[in-house]
Amino acid sequence: MLTFLTRRIALLFGMMLVGSFLIFSLVYLAPGDPLAALTGNKFVSEERVAQLTAMYHLDQPFLSRFGLWVLDVFRGDLGDSIVFQSSVNSLLAKALPITISLVILSELFIVIFGFAAAVISARFRGAPDAVISIASSLAVSIPVFVVAVVLAIVFGRILGWFPTIGPGEDGLDRLYHLILPAIAMSIGGSALIARIGRSAFIEELDSPHVTTEVARGINAARVFRRHVVRNGLPPVVAVVAIQIPGLIAGAVVAEQVFNLGGVGTLLLAGINARDFALVQANGLIILATTVTFGIAADIVYGLLDPAAKVGRQ
Repeated sequence: MLTFLTRRIALLFGMMLVGSFLIFSLVYLAPGDPLAALTGNKFVSEERVAQLTAMYHLDQPFLSRFGLWVLDVFRGDLGDSIVFQSSVNSLLAKALPITISLVILSELFIVIFGFAAAVISARFRGAPDAVISIASSLAVSIPVFVVAVVLAIVFGRILGWFPTIGPGEDGLDRLYHLILPAIAMSIGGSALIARIGRSAFIEELDSPHVTTEVARGINAARVFRRHVVRNGLPPVVAVVAIQIPGLIAGAVVAEQVFNLGGVGTLLLAGINARDFALVQANGLIILATTVTFGIAADIVYGLLDPAAKVGRQ
């Protein structure tokens, strides 16, 4: 077990290093002059040019720039945003809580609705299974922005049940404002969990040991809880973990529709203005989230399925 965890942690740091190099490279190697992008193609004084050159280490070789950027990141300095004329740290301090709350609420909806649908579909064949299968197939194919717009119009504008603008204040008010965007982001994920969970649970239901337990007269609900759900959980857990990066990507759309002002809003602003520090910081957040939850899913998968853990050591 210790070897398994050590290798996964080493893999995490290796993937972070490679991923951060790719993020840094893609931003700086994009077409155009970096200085022109930083100045917005406007005339600036030589003093400003010298300041930007020193700030972004443009007078240094490429690998040296990357190394200096990594050192700044380890020190907690993500640079300054040209667009917002503020430090990236302060911008993220305001935006991250909104996006984190939105992603957590969305993931909660995904787990609750997706898992419930998978259990109902696997246990009750016939009409419930057919309805859930059809609904999940449709839900997976609907883009987030379509769901977000429909929810905003129906439940926000027409019925007036939920607010459609702004993240709200802290606490229950923020939760109230995030319900609609969280539902919009969780529809596809819930459908995917329902389909994966249904397949895993049905496979376990048809396994010899479950059939034997039922034939011995053990309560079917108990067998389902103790054997079917537990043995069918690994693929479900893996899908739940890899949903997180997708939710961050979906947050970009949801934040625009509902004007939430989270990390997705910062990322779009940074890309449009080629704001190096802002794009790199947001890319680093997405990378860290993707890698961390991917490795965490691998570890949990290994704990739930020891045979799989041994096979991947």
